[in-house]
Amino acid sequence: MMNRISLKQMKLYGYTGCLSEEKENGQFFYVSIDMFCRDIPGALTDDLNDTINYADVYEIAEKIVEKSHFNLIEHLAHEIGRAVISKYDLADSVRVLVRKPDAPIDGEFDAMETEITVSRKDVIIGFGGNMGDREEKIRTALDMIRNNHALELVKVSSLYETEPVGYDDQDDFLNGCAVIRTYLEPLEVLHELQRIENELHRVRTIKNGPRTIDLDILMIPGVKMDTKELTIPHPRMYERAFVLVPLRELGLYYGPIPEDKSVKPYKNTDVV
Repeated sequence: MMNRISLKQMKLYGYTGCLSEEKENGQFFYVSIDMFCRDIPGALTDDLNDTINYADVYEIAEKIVEKSHFNLIEHLAHEIGRAVISKYDLADSVRVLVRKPDAPIDGEFDAMETEITVSRKDVIIGFGGNMGDREEKIRTALDMIRNNHALELVKVSSLYETEPVGYDDQDDFLNGCAVIRTYLEPLEVLHELQRIENELHRVRTIKNGPRTIDLDILMIPGVKMDTKELTIPHPRMYERAFVLVPLRELGLYYGPIPEDKSVKPYKNTDVV
């Protein structure tokens, strides 16, 4: 069961609305925020530093409502939820309810409202590379994930040395898998991983060819998607022993693994 910290019916003046007069004149909004946490250490320590500060959350909501000129209260609620969950690691999910009592609609009503939830989720990734100092590139990529305020590196597998697949005229790879926890949407996670690849000089020239670093989203529990940019689960992950072996090590896969003697534990298990 999740613990909950809530701020209810904050009366804030803002300028969100599709009509020009709403953006110019503004109106009152009522914002409620529920923050769900697996643990709240402050319940035991009685220390403000071990919980979520109500005053800070109020200030976040107030600033976003007062300074924004969005069209939709849905977007307003989402931005508030994002801002709160990004500030507090304690929060596993944040639910934001925005009520708009003076919406410019003919008829009798109490309020127009929307409720948006922003949640953290586990993203399972595969990583690897076969150019230059492979260990150093992997270590650097994982450090960049650790240092990204929106990504939490939860656990990392050992490294495995693997022969190339699909294009043989290249050096052996180092591969592994990791679990990331994040409130970002799947495509946003993809773009963050691609940014790290680019900073580490990943160049895409030959399909399945050599690379300094490769960061692939393998799966997100409960998520299925198939777009031009991203398919989840990864369409070929169950064919690749160099993915399934580290996934099994992390306790994330219990099915059959293709026979592949080219996947071997790497000598340096402390690199990550």
